[in-house]
Amino acid sequence: MGMPEQVIDATIRVIEVGGVKEVTVRKVAEELGRSTTVVTHYFPTREDLLDAALTQSFAQSKDQALLFIKDSKDELWAFMNWSVSAQHRRVWLQLVAAYLAGLDPHASKQIDDFIDWWDNQLLKLLKGRVAPGRTAQELCDIIGVVVEGILLSSDRDLTSGMNSEALLKAIISPHLKP
Repeated sequence: MGMPEQVIDATIRVIEVGGVKEVTVRKVAEELGRSTTVVTHYFPTREDLLDAALTQSFAQSKDQALLFIKDSKDELWAFMNWSVSAQHRRVWLQLVAAYLAGLDPHASKQIDDFIDWWDNQLLKLLKGRVAPGRTAQELCDIIGVVVEGILLSSDRDLTSGMNSEALLKAIISPHLKP
């Protein structure tokens, strides 16, 4: 792995632990165990650094999602199960917190783009699957809220002992055609 990739990985680790607000050239250099000069050689500004890290993180998330659903028996459920999986949870939760708090307009743009991608993927997978009484767009919104709620509560044990996938299935199944 080359130095630019190491810098990006260090930036993602900073985001996972402290959130977007913690991303500084100095903090990333500390995480990397190198001088700030190494970081600024590849990414002259905090915005460049954050942009590269988010671009990579979202690209990896998209690739993971598509791999998760590839060759699955039910692509819709595979996509929803990936959405509540631990694979991207830590970074995503930090990004959602920054987004909701309005901490970084630059990060918000990339988060908006990822949400648009997620919605479009879900809408494609919902074609012909929505039970009467709902539209695909309504169900997409419902699933989005449920997924974010599951992700936000995922570090605690549920009273029933249900896992994330079972909870998602219990809430969403009634809105899908049998």
